[in-house]
Amino acid sequence: MAPALTIAGMLLGCDGAADTRAPSREEPVRRAAFRSLVARDFLASCPGGGARAEMLGESGRHEELKGLAARKGAGRAVWLGENDYAAVRPHADREPCEPGEERYREALAAYRGTLDELAGRVAEYRE
Repeated sequence: MAPALTIAGMLLGCDGAADTRAPSREEPVRRAAFRSLVARDFLASCPGGGARAEMLGESGRHEELKGLAARKGAGRAVWLGENDYAAVRPHADREPCEPGEERYREALAAYRGTLDELAGRVAEYRE
């Protein structure tokens, strides 16, 4: 996944280059949105993971957070994170989730954690 990480780093400003610009207020929301999509797709790669009730429930929560972000004025930041992910995903060669309930539970916990982070970033967002 090294090429995808390099691309993601460039898109998200993590390529190690010195950036003297002040981070935008959108950047934390953008990054959290990106990470939530990475975690969601990894969870969906678990055998049967995409159709399980927990996955569907968290996907609904994700949509609610996107709606909240839009109402708070952070919709563009979420869109930018989604756009970044759409640009990186075709180049990612990450291994899918391994079979087994424990691996599924770990991936679900990771997805929930990224949604918690996104919720916090949206809550902190000020226009």
